Amino acid sequence: MSGAIQYRRFGGPEVLEMMDTPVREPGDGELRIVVKAAGLNPMDEKVFSGDPRLRLVGFVDALSKPAQWFSPGFPKRVRHDFAGIVDAVGSGAGGFAVGDAVLGTLRGAPGTKTKRGSLAEHLVAPVSDVVHKPEALSFESAAALGVVAQTASGALRELDVQRTDIIVISAAAGGVGSLAVQLAMQRGATVVGIAGESNADFLHSLGVIPVAHGARVRDRVLAAAPGSVTKLLDCYGGDYVQLGLSLGLRGSAMGTLVPSPRAIFRGARFTGSRHAQPGDLEAVATLVASGAVKTAIAHTYPFDIEAVRDAFRELSGGHVRGKLVVSLATS
Repeated sequence: MSGAIQYRRFGGPEVLEMMDTPVREPGDGELRIVVKAAGLNPMDEKVFSGDPRLRLVGFVDALSKPAQWFSPGFPKRVRHDFAGIVDAVGSGAGGFAVGDAVLGTLRGAPGTKTKRGSLAEHLVAPVSDVVHKPEALSFESAAALGVVAQTASGALRELDVQRTDIIVISAAAGGVGSLAVQLAMQRGATVVGIAGESNADFLHSLGVIPVAHGARVRDRVLAAAPGSVTKLLDCYGGDYVQLGLSLGLRGSAMGTLVPSPRAIFRGARFTGSRHAQPGDLEAVATLVASGAVKTAIAHTYPFDIEAVRDAFRELSGGHVRGKLVVSLATS
């Protein structure tokens, strides 16, 4: 048996519970992994809370894949990101062997037919969801990459960020934002990052031009930007698409990770991991391992039900700098 975090109804962190679950063998094209660390994402909390905003995501996805929207019954696990060691290899899962250190993210839009979750001592994952972990990365750092790497890479690709761009990125000190600003600079772009005033030094250290959020943010962006703003990536929601419009941006020059009818009606592209490509996670892991891109882990929690609940309470506060990680390492 293997410990796993599950929930049997929607709600706050109090619905999460630790359960003993059977350890199954990997099937065709699958790997079984002993999890050493799991990264937490705001989307995880939104899924187990039953956030109604996810219905819009489901509606968009159901237009092309209607059979995948209907979710299975409870219990469900909490997912996505993980790092660990392969301990069993299914047939057709070439390229991996027992003992390999790996990282990955369990893919699939919220609401699809899945009960998988990375907050577990063992998980079985399709080989397509897993990449080799660079030796220079700790399991905790590797577990922090999955969703944010794919989300940031996909969004910058969809916005076609180039070296000539001056891009504004909101929530620039968060998990996705702090990676997106660095990947945009890897493309040669100039980045103006919007975050709380307390994060100014952190953004400076990444090479970002920091701007404090709040009233009159447009004026501060115009004063800080070294030229005309050409792109905007909204990692927060709220009125940032309107900010883009006020800066003269239109349509494909604006992307948002937080779908809302108002943002989409105003022409912003709903983007993120939906526009990721195979190889994005491995490429980002290589950049982090080399030191070219930095990751920030705000707090590491033990694999204990009360600690995991506390972690999600911290995450739901919306002011985490970087990522939260749960460590399952026993030594």
